[in-house]
Amino acid sequence: MNDSSSGPQKLTRAELYEKAWTEPMATLGPKLGLSDTGLRKICDKYHIPTPPRGYWAKVAVGQRIKRPPLPKLPAGMRSSEETVIVFHQPPRPAPTALVAQQAEDDSPAGMRRRFEAALENRIVVSAILEQPHALVASSVLLLRKAKVDEDLRLRTGGMKCVALKVSLSAVDRALRIYDALFKALEARSHRVTLVTKENETSTVVHVDGEQVGIEIQEQVTRTEVPPLKPQTGWYSKRYAWEATGRLSLMLTEPYLNVRGKWGDGARQSLDDILNEVVAGFGDAADAIKARREAQERAERERQAAEEKRRAAEERAQRERAKARALQQDVRCLQQTRAIRDYVDAMRSAAEAAMLSPDHDLFAWLAWADGYADRLDPTKDLTVPKDPDPHAEYRSAWNSPSPEPERNSWWQRPWYNR
Repeated sequence: MNDSSSGPQKLTRAELYEKAWTEPMATLGPKLGLSDTGLRKICDKYHIPTPPRGYWAKVAVGQRIKRPPLPKLPAGMRSSEETVIVFHQPPRPAPTALVAQQAEDDSPAGMRRRFEAALENRIVVSAILEQPHALVASSVLLLRKAKVDEDLRLRTGGMKCVALKVSLSAVDRALRIYDALFKALEARSHRVTLVTKENETSTVVHVDGEQVGIEIQEQVTRTEVPPLKPQTGWYSKRYAWEATGRLSLMLTEPYLNVRGKWGDGARQSLDDILNEVVAGFGDAADAIKARREAQERAERERQAAEEKRRAAEERAQRERAKARALQQDVRCLQQTRAIRDYVDAMRSAAEAAMLSPDHDLFAWLAWADGYADRLDPTKDLTVPKDPDPHAEYRSAWNSPSPEPERNSWWQRPWYNR
């Protein structure tokens, strides 16, 4: 036999026979580079007996079962070639793949699943509701007053009880499932509370600081009942409802991209997969946390963009205010020069006309000269101020609203139809 892990393994029939009865096919096959089904086919090909179904379960409880002997090969098979079986080992996975697989197994989700898969952590639903959880006990008292709806499910709207949409025949089982689930969650340091909002009570599981809403529903079927007499025109249809007894536990939070429903199926019962449900609550909590963090991150980015836009708008307003102040000073300087040119021209003309110094024109020109001095920005060497600080608000108030498009005929003016 060759035990090299890098090359092919060679086993004789006797060695393979011994291995097949020492280790289950499910674990032996991958060591030889095969699945359990492929290894069993090779054993059948070389006439090697394999353990029957249930053999390893009986061995685990201490039973000693006699195994059949290894038969000889038929006369038609050549022993020189057929007694040595070669198993080609698959290539080793790349280190990155091993690291990724190990990281996945060591992740919180992987650890949760390993914990829930352990036999000692299995959640068992009791056959009789004894010493129920406080929320289940209070719900029992309230559900006794519940009325049956048209679809045969109990009407629990407005009641402060666990979230249920089941028929009267399935309420006992649903409460027993809730009881086992709530006790298991509290044993795992999680909390279960009833949250009332807008007269509606929801069942919430607190996992790692996140709230996961849950509900148990029963599937019901609806069949249309044909009318007793032929109907003409419009008439109200009548339906017959039937409770199936198939229960499903669902997450009330949508769009999490994780599994959100566990229920009765052809090969499983909701009672038997509560450990998967608890592990799924952890996945849902992780998804809710990731979505909340993404929303908070998006809100921070939005606020940062808004602050950036507001700062840019304030800078633009300051620039426009400076531009208005500059333009006002330029206009004042131009007016000052124009007034002084006017005063000089008028004074020259008055002197040429030999007007008396007491003439009213000279008083007027003196006032105009003083007015030019008051307008002259070079007399007061300071930074000019915005002459119209309310211009930004006035422009926003007076900005015309866009004209709505008038594509429809009745929206057009009467003269353009």
